[in-house]
Amino acid sequence: MAHPPPTNEQKAPFRVMIVDSDPLQRLALCAIIARIDGFTVVGSTGDFRAALDLCRRDQPDLAIIDLAVPWLTGLDLSKAMLNACDGLCVYVMSAHGRNDMASLGINVSGFITKPTSPDELSALLDRHRLNHAPRPSPLLEKILDLVRAREFGTFHRELPRISVSLQTETNRNPYLLNERLADLRQALSGQPAHEPDPLNQLFPLEDVALLTVVTVVGLCVFVLVDRAFKLSCLKLTPRLQKVFAHIDSNLSEPFGLKDLVQRCHISQGHLSRTFKKGFNVSVMEYIHMKKLALAKALFLFSEKSVTEVAIMTGYNERGYFGKVFKKYENSTIQQFRQLTVRADTQAALVMSHSHWKLLEALGGQNLRDFGI
Repeated sequence: MAHPPPTNEQKAPFRVMIVDSDPLQRLALCAIIARIDGFTVVGSTGDFRAALDLCRRDQPDLAIIDLAVPWLTGLDLSKAMLNACDGLCVYVMSAHGRNDMASLGINVSGFITKPTSPDELSALLDRHRLNHAPRPSPLLEKILDLVRAREFGTFHRELPRISVSLQTETNRNPYLLNERLADLRQALSGQPAHEPDPLNQLFPLEDVALLTVVTVVGLCVFVLVDRAFKLSCLKLTPRLQKVFAHIDSNLSEPFGLKDLVQRCHISQGHLSRTFKKGFNVSVMEYIHMKKLALAKALFLFSEKSVTEVAIMTGYNERGYFGKVFKKYENSTIQQFRQLTVRADTQAALVMSHSHWKLLEALGGQNLRDFGI
């Protein structure tokens, strides 16, 4: 029985896979683990020939494997899974006593006696928790450092590398990527624990297949980091709430700094100084980066032409849109489309609930007016 990927509320630091030919034993182990904080079962199977593929797909932190199994010995399976999955801890089960451990010849992490008692399994997992406390991702720490340093421009330049590194760090597993984005959302939320987070509706994504597209990963990170910068900037000047609201709801309109000042009733000098302090970029640089994030999503999620996307993001001239794109994205629009619209991105062209949620988070609330 394959378990669905955990939701944000159910997500645990340690992912467990159970391999046992006895369905009652699997059910018992699942029931015990469900009552232990900090662990979740991501896979449970009696098909030992399929277990290795499930391990590669689900990337568990630890596996509980019965040694006495048909078709393939638990010992052979343990060796294969240890070789296939970096960082995996294997705990073997046997009804023949702990003397079996001496003859295994592999680096197993522990032994479980069959039939398994709840107390024994709880004690074993408690030891695992102490010995393998999850360490913060260096990549997430790098993102947090950029937010703390208020370097939005640096973050924007680093975003393509961050996106690729996130996929590499999670072995391109969309479920793990989804969890990593949920972790980033939590770390950047700025919301007290008892208050609802508006991005809970978006992260983790419902359509995890989108995360196989590296550009989508970057857009998700952009949404999260952009919100974190805005929350930080609002602590400096709460009056910027109107400015951010106007920018987010008018990305499909052409407007400049003077328009923003007049409509939000704020002095240009104060706005510019506060933006420089909070983002270390100018107001117009920030607006261009926001518009281009929305443009990239439109190129991925629709079949609109360059001219149409330019108009939908508030650029009246295709040529000017192309110059701005090249300046901030370090590639031409044609190069971007050639690199992103490939076989593995075709699924992104079919609109879904997750697509719309992401587009709205990027400031595309009014795109239905353009036939998206």
